[in-house]
Amino acid sequence: MRVRSLVSRCTVVLLAAAVAIWPAGPAAAASLPLDRCYDLETPQHEDERDWFAPGNVHTTWPSPVGMVDRDVFRASAIGTIRIDHWGTRKSISGELPLAGSGWPAPDAPRYALIAKVTSGSMLVLRNGLTYTTGRWFPVGADSGCMLYSNGGAPSRLIFSFNDPNLGDNGGGASVWVRQWWN
Repeated sequence: MRVRSLVSRCTVVLLAAAVAIWPAGPAAAASLPLDRCYDLETPQHEDERDWFAPGNVHTTWPSPVGMVDRDVFRASAIGTIRIDHWGTRKSISGELPLAGSGWPAPDAPRYALIAKVTSGSMLVLRNGLTYTTGRWFPVGADSGCMLYSNGGAPSRLIFSFNDPNLGDNGGGASVWVRQWWN
């Protein structure tokens, strides 16, 4: 019994000494903007309040900080658009089937909130597709995390609706954009 007690005490002392002298592991890497977006951590920039994107025009995001290569964005929105003069209303999330040819964003739901960049490209992680300059991508009520890439000219983020005839639309979306960077 006495030997067992002595062995136990020696084991505890050796373990404590090993922990005390063991080299520390590498410092935790700073989290990447994409990780912070996925975890919904506080962004470096977010709209102070939502802003209105009318259903009948293209609306530029009123960002005071601009867009830089590798920035991550997430847009959230609520609202409905009127799609004709008779008062037919649609959710800004859009509706299936997907729009198809002849629509601004053929691979997005019809009548959904959409966006495009004026320079560079946007990787929409929700669908895994990269949208180049001027190509509309789906946003809906929540875009999910989107990774911006640009090696050139300054860019703007422009919002609209996936409707081939904006001229008879009304209503719109209240939009809120968050932005993470290194």
